Amino acid sequence: MKFRIGCLTIILLPLVVGFAQQLPIPRVEMMPNQPAPYFMRDWKQVALAYDLLVFNDTATGQYLPVFWWNTATINYPNHISFGLHSYVGTFFPNNAEAINVLPAVIGATLAGIDKSNQNGHNYVLYCEEFFNRRPEENVYLNAPVAHSGADWWYDTMPNVFFYQLYDLYPGTGDFAHQFTTVADRWLEAVAAMGGSTTPWQVPYMNYRGWHLASMIPNATGVPEPEAAGALAWLLYMAYVETGQDRYRIGAEWAMEFLDGWNTNPAYELQLPYGVCIAARMNAELGTSYDVQMLVNWCFEVGPLRQWGVI
Repeated sequence: MKFRIGCLTIILLPLVVGFAQQLPIPRVEMMPNQPAPYFMRDWKQVALAYDLLVFNDTATGQYLPVFWWNTATINYPNHISFGLHSYVGTFFPNNAEAINVLPAVIGATLAGIDKSNQNGHNYVLYCEEFFNRRPEENVYLNAPVAHSGADWWYDTMPNVFFYQLYDLYPGTGDFAHQFTTVADRWLEAVAAMGGSTTPWQVPYMNYRGWHLASMIPNATGVPEPEAAGALAWLLYMAYVETGQDRYRIGAEWAMEFLDGWNTNPAYELQLPYGVCIAARMNAELGTSYDVQMLVNWCFEVGPLRQWGVI
């Protein structure tokens, strides 16, 4: 079981027909096979240097430190937490985002640092403060006290990053309880979106976000149908960890919505996770999701944000 993924690697490896012919990605075919000049940064060293900089609470200089201690924890008041500035020179130095904090801990760990015991601190444990421990939420959100529904990207990705953190440090704090609670809440949401087994029905997920407190959609603003990819990834990982078929069914609901969507849903980072899990489900369950279509959506410029690979 591995929840942490290098998405591009996982996406490209399954793109074979009969394990023989790799499917082309038109946007990649436009790129030179051997760029010149070419220089590969030492990304491990970059990650180590980044950790040394951003976790230094005594750093001096303009806009430093970018680290702060949270001694007024709410969700887990039995221990402190911490925050990192979302950008250099922030006007909100005592705010922090889960989509910044959790990946910083994950990245440092993958570079070889034990973040559960660094300079006398368990930064992994401190991350659980982002689990909004209230019945109306009970998932990871982008801030310790937040409300789901405004923007799916800020609601799904903290949970994706938490699952990756759980994979690296499974015995930490309240992680075991949080793991299944996150899966249960999102499964409940996907069912409320229309997912059903009697008869089989695919949920409708073309929304800006989903209010977990009321189990109703946010249909205003730019929609994020790619959230189906992140939710499919979460639910399938819950199935892999627990073996409970209800999570697999939820993953299939979400993936069938994404696979059946007729325009490029790319918005932020949720779509690549859908591609990864589509390939894995095809390999492990024998499903037939259109991985070629999904992966090309990741590279092509889509209509929602006009982003892509240029």
